[in-house]
Order: sequence, then C-alpha cells, then structure tokens
Amino acid sequence: MSLMPFVVALEPDDLTALNGVVRAGHKAEQEWLDAARKMHGIKFLRGKALSEARKEIRKEFRRLRERGKLAGTRDLVVSREVRAELKRRGLDQEYDSVPAEEAAMPGRRVGTGPQHYQRSGSEPTKLTGRMHVKLPGSLAEQLIRGCYWTSAPAVTALWEWQERWGDGPEVIFREAERRGAVTILDLWCAAMAPRPDADAILQKAQLQAQIVTTGDIIRSAVKRAAR
Repeated sequence: MSLMPFVVALEPDDLTALNGVVRAGHKAEQEWLDAARKMHGIKFLRGKALSEARKEIRKEFRRLRERGKLAGTRDLVVSREVRAELKRRGLDQEYDSVPAEEAAMPGRRVGTGPQHYQRSGSEPTKLTGRMHVKLPGSLAEQLIRGCYWTSAPAVTALWEWQERWGDGPEVIFREAERRGAVTILDLWCAAMAPRPDADAILQKAQLQAQIVTTGDIIRSAVKRAAR
C-alpha cells in the first residue's frame, strides 16, 4: 500500500495528546495480540499448525487495523480520524483529479492566510509543533481533491478580489521591509494603492474562511483523536 507523507503545523498540546492516544492504541494492540495467541494456543503448536495460526492472527490483526478498530501507530490514528473528518464535512464524495498545473504549484494557495494558522498580523502563531504523518495513498488523494474542489469557488473569487484591489499599502510595506528598506517608490506606490472599503474587506474575510486546506483537516483530525 502506497503512503503519502504530510508535515503539519499544530499546537504542541494537541501533539502531546495525540502521542498519548497512540501509546494507548499500541498497548491495546499488544493486548489483542496476546489474547489472540492465547486463544489459538500458539505456545502448544508446532510446524504447519503454528504457521497457519500465525497467519490467521496476522490476517485478523490487519483487518482490524484497516477498519480502525486497532490503531497503534500515529499514521493509523490520524488516518482513522481524517476519514471521520472528511465524512463529517461531506468531503468523502467523488471528485475529479486536481489539475496537474495546480498540483505542481509550490507554496500556499491564495486565501490560505493567517486565519488558517491562528494568527493575524504580528500575533505569534500557536501552531509551533510539527507532525510528520503518512496517509494511505487513496485517503491522501481524497483529502487533497476534497480540499481543492471545495475551496475552488472561493479561490477564484479571491483572485478576482485581488485583481480589483491589488496588494494594498500594508502588503507593499511588508514586501519592502523584506527587501531591506522602504524606498520613496514604495511610499508612492502605497499612497496610490486602492484601499478597499469595509464591505470589500468583509467580503475577503468571508471568502478566506471558505478555504479548506489539508492542514486544516489533519489538525481537526488530531483534535478529534484526542477527545
């Protein structure tokens, strides 16, 4: 089974809670294996009988993992909860593939601004933890497609908003500071930049709130696991 890696920013407390769930799941798996070996009388078997019993145990163990009944690794716990989160949000339906030119684009998609990282402006993010997780290929593809197509209308509208209002003075100053200094040209551009009114700003915020990222889904899945 192919696996797809993800690196997700999340709150350290959520990562700590997830690790506790994984430890409990690993313990439950070991208890199940001990009980299954005892039920099959493994220690009394030899040869072909022993091989067949072990095969049956492995088969049932794999089946329970696939159904989410047993989950003793981070990948298994997160995968189980991602499936549940996709279903809860109605993202478990069929979607077309993500266009190749879009899938290959680096960086965040338009609209995935600070609200997806629990900060605004200079406020520091709470998502200082980092989690590496691998999801089954089919689940990862469902996650990516669901996020892409659910967010597509808002993304299109945000590009239109951007074309109308431009970067705005704040973005111009921020980019200038990244280059090292604010020049007279930057000041002139900022002064001439169109300034969206209150309704336009509210519209942008509403559109941004409609953007769903893979990180959003996985973070929600982690919180579900820790409940």
